Amino acid sequence: MDIGTVMNVMRDPAGIPAHPELFRILMIVTWVFHIAFVTLTLGAASLAIYAFWRRDTGPYWTRLSIAMTKVAKVGVSLLIVLGVAPLLFTQVIYDPQWYASNVLSAGWAIGFIFTLIIAYCLWFAFYFSNKEGAKRHIGIFAVIALLLFLLDGLIMHALSYQALLPGQWMDWYAPDGVVDTRGAYLHAIQWPRYFFIISLSVPAIGLYLLAYDDYLKSRPDLPEGYLGFVRPLGRKLGASGSLFALILFVWWQFDNPSDSNLIVQPGGWAVGAALLVLWFEVTFFADKLHGYLLLCGGLVVLLLLAIWREVVRATYLSAYGYSIVDQKINADWPSLALFFLTLAGVGGLVGGFYLSLLYRAGRVQGVYQADRSIAAMGTGAVAVLAVWIAVFFLYGIAIFIENTFAY
Repeated sequence: MDIGTVMNVMRDPAGIPAHPELFRILMIVTWVFHIAFVTLTLGAASLAIYAFWRRDTGPYWTRLSIAMTKVAKVGVSLLIVLGVAPLLFTQVIYDPQWYASNVLSAGWAIGFIFTLIIAYCLWFAFYFSNKEGAKRHIGIFAVIALLLFLLDGLIMHALSYQALLPGQWMDWYAPDGVVDTRGAYLHAIQWPRYFFIISLSVPAIGLYLLAYDDYLKSRPDLPEGYLGFVRPLGRKLGASGSLFALILFVWWQFDNPSDSNLIVQPGGWAVGAALLVLWFEVTFFADKLHGYLLLCGGLVVLLLLAIWREVVRATYLSAYGYSIVDQKINADWPSLALFFLTLAGVGGLVGGFYLSLLYRAGRVQGVYQADRSIAAMGTGAVAVLAVWIAVFFLYGIAIFIENTFAY
């Protein structure tokens, strides 16, 4: 049996509604924001737990633990929501691989949902209990939640990595010729790759603390010296974390198959170079550069990683004759127009309104009074949502009527 032929036959015979490169670009860009909140959440959760256990050693650890607990709580919500888009784009152009991998480890794929729910509930228990004078035993909720978050990351890594190894699917499905339909195993884990992506949580929280310091400088109600405590900690985590991640990335590079030529491709080493530049900037210019600029530098690293991740996937699958550019295309311009208008209108204006509102509200003490620009954005956001809902239903009704009277 030729596995390449099987993968191509497994494609949707209806084709895709636009050129596959468009979906590849969308998959890469949306994955950047998803993984940004994954690393930030893991970093914030780890720091929240560490600060919680160090409350008795300094006056600022309690405040930092409470703040990072909130960051991790919101981060989990955002990483889930922002993870939907890259998953959908992956299913458009890599559906045979993703489907096969999930079926081969179906028990773990389903278990991912339940463990994530349990972890989130435990983190909420820690969030509601983590206050001044909180009992130390509540920290166990946070520790278990973090371990489950790491397990969920491992499950997603295994499902993604198994999709790159179609040559081994039959051995996993029918070991020694005996069919196993339980989906009870994670069949392939590339530990250097997993550890590298998890390690990015250290520089992620470091860069966040630097931006956090600059963001809160206008708040007069903060204890004196608190931000002076936060910034050196952010600089230390950002610098050491970038260097540690670079070491793990080199390990991942040399762990790729020697016959794939991935080791000599410049795209991979661009990620390593970006990490080195980030380490240099945080080490020597953290007190001169604005925290927002350093945070943007971290996003550049993630963008290069997202591109490299796609290069690795395409290289692995090309050995089996699979390429996304061979997909059948049935252009659907109205749906594409609706998608991008939704992205610009709902995502841009509505999302921009919420972000602007939250950004400004967090920089003032007490109740925030919105100015005219924010009020106008709010009015525009409501109008855009109303128009979007109307267009959505009218478009659906028009298609229904056309298909009904066509027969």
